[in-house]
Amino acid sequence: MAWGEDEAIGPDVASAGLHVSERIGRDAAAQPDLEEALEASRYASHPYSSHPKEWPPLVEVAETRQLPPMLIERYNTAAGEGTALCGIFSDIHRAWATVDNSFFIWRFDKWDGHCQEHNVDEQAICAVGLARAKPGIFIEAIQYLLVLATPVELILVGVCCSASADGTDPYAELSLQPLPEYMIATDGVTMTCITCTDKGQIFVAGRDGHIYELQYTTGSGWRKRCRKVCLTTGIGSLLSRWVLPNAFKFSTVDPIVDMVMDEERNTIYARTEGMKLQLFDLGVNGDGPLTKITEEKNIVDPRDGPYGGRRSNAPRAARSPRPSIVCISPVSSVESKWLHAVAVLSDGKRLFLTTSGGSGSSVGLNSGLQRPTCLKIVATRPSPPLGVGGGLTFGAVSVAGRALPEDLALKVESAFYSAGALVMSDSSATAMSSLLAVQKDSAAQLSLPSTFGTASRTSRALRETVSALPVEGRMLCASDVLPLPDAAYMMQSLYADVECFTCFRKPSEKACIKLWAKGDLPTQHILPRRRVVVFNTMGLMELIFNRPVDILRKLFDGNTLRSQIEEFFNRFGAGEAAAMCLMLAAKLLYAEDSLISNAVSEKAAEAFEDPGLVGMPQINGTTALSNTRTQAGGFSMGQVVQEAEPLFSGAYEGLCLCSSRLLYPIWELPIMSIRGPSGNNKREDGVIVCRLSAGAMKILESKIHSLEGIAMEGVPTTPKFEI
Repeated sequence: MAWGEDEAIGPDVASAGLHVSERIGRDAAAQPDLEEALEASRYASHPYSSHPKEWPPLVEVAETRQLPPMLIERYNTAAGEGTALCGIFSDIHRAWATVDNSFFIWRFDKWDGHCQEHNVDEQAICAVGLARAKPGIFIEAIQYLLVLATPVELILVGVCCSASADGTDPYAELSLQPLPEYMIATDGVTMTCITCTDKGQIFVAGRDGHIYELQYTTGSGWRKRCRKVCLTTGIGSLLSRWVLPNAFKFSTVDPIVDMVMDEERNTIYARTEGMKLQLFDLGVNGDGPLTKITEEKNIVDPRDGPYGGRRSNAPRAARSPRPSIVCISPVSSVESKWLHAVAVLSDGKRLFLTTSGGSGSSVGLNSGLQRPTCLKIVATRPSPPLGVGGGLTFGAVSVAGRALPEDLALKVESAFYSAGALVMSDSSATAMSSLLAVQKDSAAQLSLPSTFGTASRTSRALRETVSALPVEGRMLCASDVLPLPDAAYMMQSLYADVECFTCFRKPSEKACIKLWAKGDLPTQHILPRRRVVVFNTMGLMELIFNRPVDILRKLFDGNTLRSQIEEFFNRFGAGEAAAMCLMLAAKLLYAEDSLISNAVSEKAAEAFEDPGLVGMPQINGTTALSNTRTQAGGFSMGQVVQEAEPLFSGAYEGLCLCSSRLLYPIWELPIMSIRGPSGNNKREDGVIVCRLSAGAMKILESKIHSLEGIAMEGVPTTPKFEI
């Protein structure tokens, strides 16, 4: 919109519109692509920074819960000699565990006293998965399918979820419905892992190195209701399995031990027991045949050039041991257009991978339609050094290009990565294991000035903070705590045109998780605090990631010295800190405004008006002319008069930032859209609908009114200058 040319809106509204648009542009420029940030960090000497130890922690343990008594009793009965598995079904807010042939499932975010148990026949359970039920096959009450694999058969169990009495919790009650007609023999293949798509497809990997799809239908006549189809079998493998005897099979089978589904790009990453990485493609829409794209055998070899530089000529005995892959996770398009996956190694390093053969902007232009062609390393990230998260006071840690001694290197047993946050279980300390939480340093991602195009390369480098949490027990697995469907629907309504929602046809809680990759500063007014549930050998614990506004709230809530508030303003800048003060004063935090007491709100309002913190508006430029006479007595035309420009205070910058982030969903994204009769976005025979839901508009309106109320109570929205 040409704000300066429209006379109908008036000069004040035009000026405000220009400032809002400028701040939105700054926020966008302050979020470089992850590939660009990693490339820039190659030239930076401080990839990690520490959190001030006088401040409240960035990551804290909100609550710990013991395992259900019936599970502990069953495990003790087996005397620790049985087969035990565990995991988290974040879709239905449940944790699960198996002991031999018994399956247990219970609520992980609150203990309601209920723990469901389901027993299969005498065989031990060797793999577990959860899939959405395909429509039209089962009764409507069965929303999910529990997939249990034993050495002799694959079993489907119906999962029914019912809401609480007030309707706020759709997963309050859970029941398991046996489906005796939906089981099939494994034909002697022991299954190792199961992954499922949001469309209900079920993929199972076996110890024979193959991937199978478990298909199910309503069944009629002679047709079976459930069947197992091998998707990776060729003519050679058929001859090997059914014609050649075992004595003539010379190749060693490398079974798949882990599979990860990338719902956004419809690809599957598989990790084998021999640390090979395999890439499979399901087509543009995710319903095509499973196609194996590539297999990388030496992707974690530290002697390879892409991993850590040139090959070493040192003797083999002197080389560091080869690390193993402990976790592989997809990278969302919100984080990067060119990076598609990240692998976490046992020494704490991270390998960022791409599946496109091109380079630079040619990969990102048509990434939605371009199918994977390869699997190669684009960038590496050094492991966090020991002691960074232990409360040390230094500002940054230089580890780039350094090889840590083996006794000081991390020993990562398990890891979890999602939307820019990494949680690792480190057992390098002999006394007690610890959890390392790595996340982007918000202070390093401040909005760039209007000349952000000339920003140096190091200013865009990825810098992360590391928090260490000493805990009892070893982390076995972890998962994001997904928002409830109502909150997810509201966030999807506000940000429907953001890329993380484009591949999800229905409101998806998983898609909302990807918004956290945009960083804390531009989203902390609308997204709740991030929560991660960790399943360890001692029970369950819930981690909370505090945002900068939460740190400021806790500082105001305690007997904090003014010097710490000043340090906060210096670290984040007067504008960003003032914007956070406005959020606290107006209680703009969605779903967590109850945490803001009246005392905190008053202190935040006082800090917003404190000139010692936010500064005073000034005039930049001079109106004085130089001497019009030259030294030789001649006449000079003088110098160009520099127009005086106002330098706004941090309070004004904070008000602009807070307003622009609130208005972003209706400022940059369309309000109305054309929706076809089948729910698609085709214009033929479509109807014009409002993108925002009624709930989203009410929340947005209430936030804007709250901000307006604070501004009208005396906060100087337009600074006055005297020339």
